[in-house]
Amino acid sequence: MKDTFYTLLSVAILVLLVPVGTSVFVLGFVLGDSPCVLCWAQRTGMVLIALIGLFILRYGPRPRYLGLVVLVGAYGIYMSIRHSALHLARDIGQGFSVEMLGAHTYSWSTFIYWACVVAAGLALLLSREWESLAGGRRLGLLGKIAAAVFFVVVAGNIAQAITSTGPPPFMGQSDPVRYSFNPRRWVWSLEEWRHVPISFRGRWSIDRPSLDGLDTDSRRGPLATVGELQVKRQETISPSLNGEVTDLAYDEASGRFLLTTQKFGIYLVDAAFKNVIRYTVIDPGFSVDMSELNGAAFVDSRTIAALSHNKSYVILKENDAADADKNYRYFAESFDQFDELDRSRFSTVRARMMYVMSLAYDPASDCLYTVTVPNRRNKKLVVSRFARTDMTLSEEYSPKLSAGSGPVLRDDTRSLGEYYVTGIAIRDGRMYAISAAYSTLLLIDLAKREVSAAYAVRGLSKPNGLAVRGTELYVACENKTVHVVDGPA
Repeated sequence: MKDTFYTLLSVAILVLLVPVGTSVFVLGFVLGDSPCVLCWAQRTGMVLIALIGLFILRYGPRPRYLGLVVLVGAYGIYMSIRHSALHLARDIGQGFSVEMLGAHTYSWSTFIYWACVVAAGLALLLSREWESLAGGRRLGLLGKIAAAVFFVVVAGNIAQAITSTGPPPFMGQSDPVRYSFNPRRWVWSLEEWRHVPISFRGRWSIDRPSLDGLDTDSRRGPLATVGELQVKRQETISPSLNGEVTDLAYDEASGRFLLTTQKFGIYLVDAAFKNVIRYTVIDPGFSVDMSELNGAAFVDSRTIAALSHNKSYVILKENDAADADKNYRYFAESFDQFDELDRSRFSTVRARMMYVMSLAYDPASDCLYTVTVPNRRNKKLVVSRFARTDMTLSEEYSPKLSAGSGPVLRDDTRSLGEYYVTGIAIRDGRMYAISAAYSTLLLIDLAKREVSAAYAVRGLSKPNGLAVRGTELYVACENKTVHVVDGPA
């Protein structure tokens, strides 16, 4: 049993050294493939596990050695996932660097480290006290071969590290260059020492959208010339709601408004905002995680869409004979008013690292639209369009300013990305977008993908929704107020 254990361990060390040796001698010295910083981290972990394996061959499977294998293996699994995660979302067949047996090299390490951790666990289960040798043991032939191969592989990696990476303080490249034995072609870089904000979530550390502290003075906005629209009256939403209104939409066919609230309420109310016709409160934790609702749209007179700022959405259809027991899993209140048709997430590209606070439906194209809000890491205005047939991204762009008589920026340091769009509505090929920052209404020509006009709307208090009714614009604001504005010609 003991001899079998050490034989298997010697074979395991040799097997572990195969990818490390292949990477340096075949991929590196022959094919010119140079490792990046994360590749070096993965190789280092494998070398350390092989080294611990040699210690076990010499001194037996002591708990400290097997524990180290588990710790280094856990580190390796993390680094392999960290590395692979950079490329997993790419299109089919895409990746980084060369492939081995159909998979890119960095993705193989996850399996290798996992196998090491499993092997260490099995060794702990099967080991005996007598297997920890106080005075050590003589290596057999297979063990000596494993030790020799180890030193050759490590020597090769040291040579490649010095030539391709350089001595300290150089530490390699994030995108490695082609490897060469010619010193004139070596690239020693300090780019990885550049300052980067530290966060446990990395670039995903983005604050949730908020209207607090936004500058509402249109005269300080990024556009130098804007028109002006006046609030002609103010209406109050009379019914009791389960939170602040976060968006609204209007359906001309039924003459009803759709409201969403911050506590996941979805309300259909009459045109005078006096009575609730029907409502429900969705369960935000069922299936797809729904963060605070910030978008509302009529898909047709009986079908509605609600959107969270994390781009998760739910599609509901009115049903007077809805099965309350069947719908219990979907809703937290009022189980017999709607059927849930779909709940999923919008996937974006340009808007991926940004939240949204608006939703609109365009019957002409049968598409749903969203517009991003800026954050401290990303300051862009991105319009995304999703086909209603499959709810998949069909178009995504940052609109430009219309040439000629359209609005212009104050200077080159300003951009449309400063606007904080919290409500949108679409009619006749134009998107109306209200920005809580600088209290400005933007008109976006959907065909030309241009901002054709902009208007200051003074007197708004934290606008967070927009609907079009006839020639009027309805802007939802805090404290259940709706400001009515004559729309631009």
